[in-house]
Amino acid sequence: MHFFDKLEMLGRRYSESTSEKEKQALHFAMDAIYFILGTGQGAELEAYIQSQDASGPPLVIGRFKTREEAEAAMNARKPPVDSARVLIGDDYYSAMFVPATGRTHLVFMPPILEHYLQEMADQRLTPSGLSFATKAEAEAWMNQQPTPPQQVVIDIAGAPYLAAYHHRIDYRVLYPLPAPTPPSPET
Repeated sequence: MHFFDKLEMLGRRYSESTSEKEKQALHFAMDAIYFILGTGQGAELEAYIQSQDASGPPLVIGRFKTREEAEAAMNARKPPVDSARVLIGDDYYSAMFVPATGRTHLVFMPPILEHYLQEMADQRLTPSGLSFATKAEAEAWMNQQPTPPQQVVIDIAGAPYLAAYHHRIDYRVLYPLPAPTPPSPET
């Protein structure tokens, strides 16, 4: 389904609705689609949706080696981002512009990665069958892939790892997977 099909469906629902609150929500959704189309971000939205469907890693807009580098880059953005996620090393941070200070502040967000990895472990994804003796061997394999999968479970020295690809910033990373959450006794 293309954007215009979605707009047509939203418009049809808008004209049938008798709820002012629902009409406001539908109008907002249509405006968001028009904004995406008008700013040439349709391909980015499609890539985002594909990443979500593939259970790709949480979206980030950049990766930096140090916090200082991240702060400088985020504060140099014009216009500043309201709120977005960035990686510093392999750690997630929330970058938030605060009008009162006129600066973008970075807040460490460990639960983002922890929740994502736990969700991947709990899905008990089928292992790919790829096995490596060392992390360096696995990284070499990942870096040889022209376009790696959004995420795939591999084995490194007997331990499960998630080979993840941050498509927006073309960054490949290996995350050790935690143990799956045991089933609830109620199920």
